[in-house]
Amino acid sequence: MDELTANISFDRFADMPEFYGSGAAKYRLAMVKSRDDFLELFEGADHVDAVTYAETPELMVQMLTEYGIGSLDVLIGNADDYADQVNEVATARSLVQLRQDDRLVVRLKNRKTVHSKIYRIVMPDDTVKLVQGSANLSRNSWEYHTNQISVMTTELGTELDESFERFIDQYREGYSSQTLLEGLVEALEDADSPEERENRIEYWVGAGDLDVSDTAALNQDAVEDLKAVADHVTAVVDDPDEADETVAFVEDPDTADRTVVEPEETEGEESDEPAGEETEPDVGLVESEHETGLTDTLDRPRVRTPDERIRMGTSKVDKDTADEFGASLRDRGATIEDHSITAPLSAYNTQVKESTAIPTMTVLPDAEQVVIGEQDEMILVATEEPTPAVLDHCLETIEDYIETVENHGHTQSETAVMAQMYEAFLYGFWAPFANQYAEAMSSPSRTLDNVLQHLYIEGKSDAGKDKLTEYILRLVSDNTVISGVDADDVGVKEIRGIREWNTSFPYAIIDAEKEKIQRWSPIRNYWGDWTPTSVDQPCLIFTTNDALPKSEFRNRMKILSMDVSFPSNPEDPGFREAQEDLADVLERQNPIFSYVARRMLTDKPWTDGNGTIEDVRGIVREFYKEAGREQPEYFPADEPAEKTYDTGRLKWQRDIQGGRVTFESEPDAITADFDREEYEVYDYEKRLPKRFMSEKSSTSVYIGAPDEFAEWIGYSVEDLLGNPAETETRPEPQAENETDASNADESSGFLSRLLGRS
Repeated sequence: MDELTANISFDRFADMPEFYGSGAAKYRLAMVKSRDDFLELFEGADHVDAVTYAETPELMVQMLTEYGIGSLDVLIGNADDYADQVNEVATARSLVQLRQDDRLVVRLKNRKTVHSKIYRIVMPDDTVKLVQGSANLSRNSWEYHTNQISVMTTELGTELDESFERFIDQYREGYSSQTLLEGLVEALEDADSPEERENRIEYWVGAGDLDVSDTAALNQDAVEDLKAVADHVTAVVDDPDEADETVAFVEDPDTADRTVVEPEETEGEESDEPAGEETEPDVGLVESEHETGLTDTLDRPRVRTPDERIRMGTSKVDKDTADEFGASLRDRGATIEDHSITAPLSAYNTQVKESTAIPTMTVLPDAEQVVIGEQDEMILVATEEPTPAVLDHCLETIEDYIETVENHGHTQSETAVMAQMYEAFLYGFWAPFANQYAEAMSSPSRTLDNVLQHLYIEGKSDAGKDKLTEYILRLVSDNTVISGVDADDVGVKEIRGIREWNTSFPYAIIDAEKEKIQRWSPIRNYWGDWTPTSVDQPCLIFTTNDALPKSEFRNRMKILSMDVSFPSNPEDPGFREAQEDLADVLERQNPIFSYVARRMLTDKPWTDGNGTIEDVRGIVREFYKEAGREQPEYFPADEPAEKTYDTGRLKWQRDIQGGRVTFESEPDAITADFDREEYEVYDYEKRLPKRFMSEKSSTSVYIGAPDEFAEWIGYSVEDLLGNPAETETRPEPQAENETDASNADESSGFLSRLLGRS
């Protein structure tokens, strides 16, 4: 490292060197270009005190083991979710052991970011290195920055050393009130066996074999009561005359702002209630905003349940978790007792929505109901099968939304974009049932994360992908959810947290950057530790302006491309017309999800274990037949839209036709040379199926399976090596079913339906 060295003295103690050691303290100013050079300062230290930035808890283990540091006490000045960066059980195990051995204390900031970077390094010979500067322990700093540090070397206990230590203590006292692992270490001390200790460590990381977390256990209890309420409410809706409780009554239904159902009085039967007194209704049937008016029954009933309460047992969960869970419920009318929390249903529904940003949603196959919680209301599926007129209305409304692409959008792939938009609707209608499919398909030989994929919608900022996602959420939620969650408000903690609240409502993350998605490690094994005893967890939907993420994430995602541009500014031509057409569609009542859900609950297609979104695709095909409505050309009736209209293939074909790519022969391979920037070529390579054995190098892409690539792209190898821009492409090749090597015992058709991939 480049450095400047000097000796320093102190005016206050010019003649008293004993205060700062024998002779002057040593000083050096150094330019540090790599983290290894920086970490050499710490090697062999007896103890290190630090205030710094850090991202990787693994580095703390490395410093204490590979660099021979006796003990480390560090305040992490930047991370709001530092504990969530512990993703490996082995790392957690090491961190716990180091803490229990009094070798490691990691202090977490409790308020604003601490930008300082200072280190006190005590060496075995009683010298102390006092370091300050820009160098920190985060990976980002060393990948993109060069750092400057000042190092003063003195002896242990000098005034310089003690003054420096006092600075560090001020940071600890003023900016930190919690240490990493403190709750886990306390829980481990109470563990009854080595197996329980290991299970608790694994659960803390998020990979454990415990049935559920403490938070999830409380939610399981809540859902058991919610199911009982739903059974009763369903009886009220299905047959008010036979209901155990009175359905809400108003004197003049025609003028009521809520539509209600009143059981008919039996002739000659007298009321037990004194004349002139009214009873408080327990249950009220509320008109849904998605009631079309085309039937005599409710398309999407809501039932008001103001007096229903749910109980959660707390005797077997961590006291701090129970106290935190009950604190906010108490403010909403909950009763907190020694071994339980009893709360109004409205309080619990509000708690879930505030904690997860999505509502409670529970699929009850036995009751043939999907229940959504909205304060003191329960939203149910359709009360009757749809009529042809209702289905025609629902399908027409979805088509009108999608056809804004041809009416107002600008795209070179109109049909492909509309097909992929329709595919997004099918995914949204399927997503609430993912846990039923997980239970049916869960087996040691199947990777659920490859089957129950997240939805990844990519496109430019004016592609309409966010509005599409929001409209899908509206349809699924009966207009109670009108937007997704801003990616800036999401981290590893939130991804893990939504798996504890027993809701299957889709969790949509809006404007997610590729780099962030790749840091959200739980995504990769989101379904991996799912068991039938787990709480329900929601499917994830991402919208992003970025290109595709790394392959380990792409394998977990159903990727749809919105290669379209809509007028997005008031001065853009057609902006007003586009907004008016879109508003017209959004204002229409459309209970289609209620009918899809009813059909799913009646047929229970997940029990066959051979489909996912394909089952919803089949239901919508049936709806077109029952409505007597012709399927639009873009409706992905037979296979996933992203397979029929492979946007990666379209991108390659456009560049070939435009003369922006040329091909050269290699031994048993070909190389595609692009007239594009290197970062653009990276996206082209990522869109190739793995079977082509491709590899990017600068602005070229090596393709190890030229015949298969040529078939996929619609040319012959000879055409590609000639002048493909002047060659007329063959008709679009039919999508092939592919066999996943990791599941060779399954049929290729089965896998292609599950994966929905080309």
